[in-house]
Amino acid sequence: MHLLHKPGDANTEANYHAYYQTLIKDGTANGATSNAYLTSSDVPFKTKCIIMKYRTGTLYNQKHAVLFKLSTSQTCPLYPQVDNALHILSGCQHMQMRNMITERHNLACRMILKAISKTGSLGSCIVSKDIGSNERMAMQNLQIPETAESRIVPKWLFPPRFPDKDRFTSSRPDFVLVNPTTAKTQRQQSNVGGLFFGVAGGN
Repeated sequence: MHLLHKPGDANTEANYHAYYQTLIKDGTANGATSNAYLTSSDVPFKTKCIIMKYRTGTLYNQKHAVLFKLSTSQTCPLYPQVDNALHILSGCQHMQMRNMITERHNLACRMILKAISKTGSLGSCIVSKDIGSNERMAMQNLQIPETAESRIVPKWLFPPRFPDKDRFTSSRPDFVLVNPTTAKTQRQQSNVGGLFFGVAGGN
């Protein structure tokens, strides 16, 4: 909350207040980054309102409808699940909604990967990615090295006796960057340093 404001009559024992206080105390949240959307000219006003409603637990859903006596069911109108804010934004299992959520997730990943590629030579260090089709990446002018065409993490990043069956069926990171190492570093380390990247709310 802004320093000029005070909680007033807000319930400071509620879950939302407790969650955000925990993020602040353990240093997990970066206030400048987390709230940058509020002052960004690239984010539409309606989108800012939706984000704020989600963060404060006031995004309208079937639970609210029942509370306000506008409905007798807490079930999602599209899929037989209890409706809430998380369900709306990233949890609905209706096929069309799932596809939309997955593409939104992949779009965010592609934007992040594009930003990383612009900062230096790390773009050439990508060894695998699972963030949508090549056609989708081309729409964002994102070029991926041929070495990263596969969605499966390379075998050489796993322990020597790691079963191929588990490697093929295990959860895949959105993309993997492997930092280049010098000969001196290679003598000091027996494994390759890498970055496995994922975005919350993914598929």
